[in-house]
Amino acid sequence: MAEPIHNERLHAMDALRAIAMLLGIALHAMMAYMVGVWDFWPAADVSSSPLFDAAFWTIHLFRMEVFFLMAGFFACLLLIRYGLTGYAKNRAGRIGAPLAVAMVTIVPITAFVWVWGLNLRQPKDARLGFWPAVEDFFAHRTVDQYMVPIHLWFLEHLLILCLIAGLLHVAANRLSPLAALFAKFADAWAWLVRHALAAPVLALLIFPILFLQRSQTPDGTWAPEPGVATQTAAIPPWHIVLYYAVFFTAGWLLCRRRDALASLGRFWYLALPAGVALALVYLRLLPRFLAGEDVILQVRLAAVAATPLLVVGFSGLFLCLFDRPSRVMRYVSDASYWMYLIHLPLVVLLNIALLPLEAPAIVKFLLVCVLAGAIMLGSYALFVRYTWIGFFLNGPRIRRERERRRGERPIGQVV
Repeated sequence: MAEPIHNERLHAMDALRAIAMLLGIALHAMMAYMVGVWDFWPAADVSSSPLFDAAFWTIHLFRMEVFFLMAGFFACLLLIRYGLTGYAKNRAGRIGAPLAVAMVTIVPITAFVWVWGLNLRQPKDARLGFWPAVEDFFAHRTVDQYMVPIHLWFLEHLLILCLIAGLLHVAANRLSPLAALFAKFADAWAWLVRHALAAPVLALLIFPILFLQRSQTPDGTWAPEPGVATQTAAIPPWHIVLYYAVFFTAGWLLCRRRDALASLGRFWYLALPAGVALALVYLRLLPRFLAGEDVILQVRLAAVAATPLLVVGFSGLFLCLFDRPSRVMRYVSDASYWMYLIHLPLVVLLNIALLPLEAPAIVKFLLVCVLAGAIMLGSYALFVRYTWIGFFLNGPRIRRERERRRGERPIGQVV
């Protein structure tokens, strides 16, 4: 049986969600300044630093895992508070509808910026002009390419996982043995969290799934991935959904036994340094894998060991140190969904605009982050927060203001 849910605002979760979103923006902003920038990335600056390679791969080890852990927690909280009907309406309105609108607005804009950036990466004599590039863009895009969600792939995964969770909830309500089994799972997970065993168990669960991770190369063959693969098609690959389902389920079960939440942060000062140390091992092995050496097993073992420790340590850090209300963090948390939706074309355009600037990579990266952050926060304040777009993304503003005065947590958001 789920514990009673009170209406306090979960300040640490607010901060954690906001930082997870902002890390994603920073992750994409730094890719142009990596030494090992990919051929498919639309901006590659001559100013680069291996520090950005290290930062990218380290953040990539845990950021989305933390996000899906929170997503599972708050999805369960929604179901407990508002029932199945309210849960379904919220998920459709806050995830499905924004994704549908983004697929005909943000995603096509991002795709064109992407193609334009790749065009600029060609030798000068091979580049197309602006209007020929526009014609070429529309002439060669297939129906499947129009359906790729690009950076919004996680919304597809959330819809799938929330749908499965809702169906299992209905089944458990009708089958008492299944409900009893789910309760035992929740009890077992809470016991593991209280005894600092969450990270080892998560590692055991994701280890076999990592062996399923692969990506398609330009020549059409499939190559193993050192960590979780990235969705590049319109339909979410099942092996990626399965990987993130582990963390979504962990968050869901944690919500069913909320008294164990504080225990997640009890040993963050041990988990986080251990995760960073193992991430360094991962970073030492990764260049050898990318260079073609047969070290895929060692790289995956390092990722399996590092990721759960980073997830538990990072989450625990926020639970312990950010449990007090902060107006700034609350505002950023409210804005973070909008910021992430629109950030990618903006960040790439700023990367491209700064290409002629002769400056160190860190200076350009900071300029991109500051300029993009100002534009995104400004647009949120002017065009989103108290408008129909804000209603569309985060729920009625009047209701949210009343909740703020009562100190309640606004649940009607993406996670």
